[in-house]
Parts: sequence; C-alpha cells; structure tokens
Amino acid sequence: MRKDKRSAANKRFLAMETLENRRMLTGLPFGATPLDTGEFLLGTVAVTPVLLESNGQLDASTEDWTPTHIQEVLANVNQGLDWWVDLLATKSTSAPLSFTIDTTYADTPVPTKYEPISRRSNDYSQWTDDFLNAIGFTRSGSLETDMRAFNQAQRLKHNTDWSFTILVVNSQNDADGQFAAGGSFNRAFAFAGGLFMIVPSTRPASTYAHESGHIFWGRDEYAGGGSYSDQRGYYNTQNTNAANNPTSGFVQQPSIMASGTLLDTAYANHVSPASTLAMIGWQDSDGDGIFDVLDVPHKLTGSGYLDAANNTYKFTGQATVQTLPNLNSSGLRNDITINRIREIEVRFDGGNWQLVSAPNVAQTSLDLSIATPPTATQIELRARDSKTGVVSNVFSGRLSRAEATLAAGINGAIWIDANRNNLRDVAERGQSGWLVELIDGTGNTLPLRKTIEPDGLPAGTIPSNFSPDWTLTAIGSDTDGRVAALTDSGGGSTGTSVFKPYAKSGLTFTNWNSLTRRLQVTFSAPTSTVQIDAIGDFNGSYGRLEAYNASGQLLARYTTELLIAGQPETMSITRDVADIAYVIAGGHANRNVKLDNLQFGPRVVATTGELGTYSFPGLSSGSYLVRATPVGSFLGIAPEDRLQSATVVAGTPTSDIDFGFVVGSSQWQNQRDPHDVNDDGLISALDALLIINEINAHGSRDLRGTNTPFPPYIDVTGENLVSGIDVLQVVNYINAHSGSGEGERSPRTSGFIA
Repeated sequence: MRKDKRSAANKRFLAMETLENRRMLTGLPFGATPLDTGEFLLGTVAVTPVLLESNGQLDASTEDWTPTHIQEVLANVNQGLDWWVDLLATKSTSAPLSFTIDTTYADTPVPTKYEPISRRSNDYSQWTDDFLNAIGFTRSGSLETDMRAFNQAQRLKHNTDWSFTILVVNSQNDADGQFAAGGSFNRAFAFAGGLFMIVPSTRPASTYAHESGHIFWGRDEYAGGGSYSDQRGYYNTQNTNAANNPTSGFVQQPSIMASGTLLDTAYANHVSPASTLAMIGWQDSDGDGIFDVLDVPHKLTGSGYLDAANNTYKFTGQATVQTLPNLNSSGLRNDITINRIREIEVRFDGGNWQLVSAPNVAQTSLDLSIATPPTATQIELRARDSKTGVVSNVFSGRLSRAEATLAAGINGAIWIDANRNNLRDVAERGQSGWLVELIDGTGNTLPLRKTIEPDGLPAGTIPSNFSPDWTLTAIGSDTDGRVAALTDSGGGSTGTSVFKPYAKSGLTFTNWNSLTRRLQVTFSAPTSTVQIDAIGDFNGSYGRLEAYNASGQLLARYTTELLIAGQPETMSITRDVADIAYVIAGGHANRNVKLDNLQFGPRVVATTGELGTYSFPGLSSGSYLVRATPVGSFLGIAPEDRLQSATVVAGTPTSDIDFGFVVGSSQWQNQRDPHDVNDDGLISALDALLIINEINAHGSRDLRGTNTPFPPYIDVTGENLVSGIDVLQVVNYINAHSGSGEGERSPRTSGFIA
C-alpha cells in the first residue's frame, strides 16, 4: 500500500490495512530508537524523494528538470516500491507493508550548486549537504547523523514505522546516465539501515526496488558486489545467493539483489530467494504465515477475581508486545517489533472469544470489570494483534477463587477464612506484602540465589578462580581480561564499589561500553535467572544485558531505559529453564555504564500481590518446601504449620500451592480454645506443663520474630508473649471448671483423660 501525497487516488492496499486503522501516535516501533529508521521491511514506511536541480553557481548546469521527467521519476519510485508490496502478497496474507511518499521536494526540486551526474559518485555528500542546508535543517557536522535525523523527522511527520530518503540526480541529458569515472559507483547506490539512496533519474523502477532492499539490510548478489560470506539483517542471514557461492552445483537464482538478467527476471516475476528475503526480515521458520520478527507471543500478566455482589470479574495487569532478539551484524541491534496490542478478548467456559477493549498500543495497563454469566465457572483472557495474528499467553481463572497468570515454576496464593468455616469461599482472598519462601528442612531459605557484590569482594583484581560457581572476564579489544572490584567516585547502586575492567596498560577503566569492553559472567552450571545493575555514567546512557546458552546462542536481551548520571536500573533476565551458560553486560548504542550488584539463580523469597498471589519462576526440576508468613495476627489453617510441599518439572507451572489463614490475635494462641495448649480437645494440667517447660527452656519472651513452632499454642493470652501469666490462665481455667476427674473436656470433643 502506498499513500502518495499528491493523489489519494493512487493508494494501494494490502491485507485490509487502512490509513484510519493506523496508530495515531508519534511513537516509534516498540524497542526502536530515533536512530532505527529501517530495520526490517514490514509495517509503514515514509519515503521522501528529493530531486536535485543544478543552479550553475559552481558546476555548469547541464540538466534541468521538466514536469514530464519529474512525473516519470515519481512513477518509477512508486512502481519500485509497489514491487515489494506485490511480492509480499505472494508470501503472506497478514504481514503489513505500506509506503507513504512525501513529494514535497520532488514537486519542487531542491537547488544545488553542483551538477551531480557530472561528478564522481563519491561527491554525494556535497549535494546532500546542499539539500539539508536548502531546507534549513539543523546541522551537526555529521552527514549520516543529519540524514538520519531528517528521516526521523519524516517518520514523525507521517506517523510511520520507518523512513528513508531517495536523492535523485538528473541524468536525462547525460550520455551514459552514469556518474563521472573514478568514483566507487557508476550508477545508483544506497546506505543501509534506513538512511538514503542516490539514483540517476534515468534508472528504471527496478533500481528503486533493488536499492530499497539495501535500505533494509539486503546485500548485493552480483559478481564483484556482495560475497557469499556476508551476513546481515535482523536474523544475520548469510548471503547464500551471492554469485561467488562455492557450493558444488550452485546455480544462482533470480533475485532483486542480483543484476542483469537475474534482476530483470526477478522483477518481472515477483520472485527472490529465501536468503534474500530473510535479510530484509521476511522469514517464516515455522510456516505459520507470520514472519519470525513478528512471530513472538505477546505477554499478558495480572490477577483477577469474581466480584460476586456485582457479578463482574475484576482483572488488573499488563499486556505488552515482545521482541525477537536482533542478531544483525550491523546497526544498533535493538530488539524491535511493529506488533500492537490491538485487542483484549475474553471467553467463558471455552466459548467464543469476545472483545473487551481495543487499546491499539504496544503495551498497556489493564483494569477490567467484565460482566460474568451467572452459570460460568471459568474465565480466559488474551491479548491479540488482529493485523499480524500474534496472540498472548492465555490467562485462565476459576471464578471460585482469585487467580494470577502462571509462571514456569511454583505458583500459589494465600487466602483468609473470614467466616471461619474452614472453606475457601468465593469472596475470601489474600493480602499483599506477605512473605513466601522456599526453605530447607531446617527452616532456612534455600541457597539457590547467589550475589556477587563488589562491596563484599576484596578490593582490586578478582581472581578467575575466586569462586567455583562463576568467572568474571572483561572482554573486548580495550581490556586485558581482568575485572576489579574498586571504589567509584560516583558510588554504586548498593554501596561505593563497582565492577571495573582493566585496560591493556594495566590501569582500570571507570566504565563499560558497547563494543570494546564488556563484562562476561560464565557460570559453572547453567542458571535460569541473572540480574545486574547498570548505572548511568553520564546523561544519555543505555545499559544492555545478553544471555547465551552453552552453544553461544543468544537467548534473551535486556536494554535499559535512558539513564541519567548516577541513575541505576536493574537489568534482569529470567528463563523458564536453567539454560543460561553465560551473560555479557555493558553499555549500548555507543554509550557507557557502570555495573554493580550481580545476582544469579532463581528467586527464593517472594511477597504476595494485591490478591495474595505469588510465584517462583525459573526453578529446576525437584521437590520444594514452601513457607508462608503472614503480616499481622493470622493463624494458619490450611495447613496449620504454614508449610506446603511442591514438585516442579522445569519449564512447566506447578499451581495451587496455597495457604489458608484465619484472623487471630496471635498465631501461638489456639483460636478454637486458648486454654487447649496441645490442641488435643482436652484442657488439663498437661497444657500448663507444656508452657512451663517452654519457659524453663527458653525463658519468658516476645514470640514475634522467632521461629517458635506451633502447636503447642503457648500464648494463652493472645499477646504474642509467653510468660507465667499464660500458665496461670490454664490453671485458673482448670480450677474454675474442675469436677470429679482430673481433666476437663473441651467443648468440641467427647473424650476424657483421667
């Protein structure tokens, strides 16, 4: 689809993409920066043809634009871009692609003192400078920076995903339609990654198609152009259709990135080989009709419950698009998607999906109240992008209880038995901020998470054999491999010391960058979770953390927001299974950061969310003991000891590891009968003796903050203390209710002990 500024009648549409349905925001594709103006050829693209008119001020003017030739050029531009739209229609019915052509600088050509076609191609910077100066664009001293800034301005102006510029030099009167001899190029050429192309005006439409492939990282495939060993594009695809492919029996296929007959054949028949299309982002590895760069499920997280009084389901959470790691060997390698959360949908008991809301954004917070059928027992929610067909994980909730999205690992909730019937009723939910832990048999937190804190290490070089669990290495051409823990003038995120790399000179750098000095952490055994703090070294810093498996495959990537000087952000990656063999951390986009407070291993301490839910993601297979600790005076009832066993199969969720509580003045007080210390249904001298033995062994004391077990329920008064008063309470009760025997029945039993 193309939107030509001059004529709405020239619009073409693909897969029902309409201008009215395009997002009306000035934001960039999710994950992109203003410098990412052409990472893959999908979505919406602003194209700005610029026609250069020599004015004779320096070079003799041999070329002059005419209205007829201007229209010829624009027709070729349109046809060359439309070729990609038509080719895409043969590959996918859902992938979006449209071009918006701004003809402002084509309808009125831009003056230059040069006659470009009479000069070498390498002089392009001179007439490109004239263009930017003529339109009054602010200059920085770098042509690439300024042209990318111009493309960014055009992207914002036309509300598109990408943007590039076409500078057309008039060659109508030139004998061969080529630049002067001695330059790098005779005819058209382009600068990849969303920059610009230079095209003689007499080149055909296929030239614009070919050069547009370069704009989105395509490689030349003709002899003397690109090589078989070249790799580029979002998937870092190898240029296997290059003319010099050494494979025995290789026959080069027609391709838009070839030349001569092969290019002409490809253009006429709308074909190009898989490797060519993969470079520009068109690769569908699983054959589901969605290109890999977009074929990443959205992420839906949150929790919900049934408000039975109003017969509505309340759900709060977040939906966000996810990105495929960018493997491009060129450019900034930002992880980018044009996917959107266009719809939030619901269904009950496996019925039809129904629209709840249409946010049409890359990420959105959710606060939903959904009318619920009176007979329903289950609700499901999902986020979807109807343009690309991408959906999220499905939240599944039972209407009989509060639920949260499940993580691979342990999932559960605490609930409070408000009516004390020992049943979990619909309205009985938990509270936030309660402590849940994974513990060993002695009650101590499992040592699954390890911390490497510079403030806790000896100052200076960290030996490679310092720990059997990890190795720290400074990688890159600026370093000698060593890492130090040293005090920093700006401080760290958790103290005064940070990790620092050694230079080859033996001195230490103050920070880490994106290319020549980065921190690699190698683990003795693969882990599922890694986090490290990035600290802004100066205004405009970005940090990046990358996780790799044992084969060196990039698994996941975390990039910080823009960090001002001294601002920390925790970069964290959690996997469903323990497959992270090593991570690499540093700056990003040619920016520097400091690094501090490295932790790895699954989380073993959690706090409950608003509805009492919790999770422990990324656990290895095995059996775990889970303990819940309430905030305030609550007593465990399901189970009473507040301990649950859970069996985990790595990569899958274990659910319903729940804990029930009742309100109580003290968890060491028996809520059924405070005087029945051993909870055997009888009140006798044995109950007093248990308290006396506890005091003799440990003394009178405040029980809060201790690990004193229960039962026995030694706090008869319910003051969270144990003392002689508790003994006296039992003795007084027995004396007041004594009969012919030596014991007193508790009202809930019919037993009697003599």
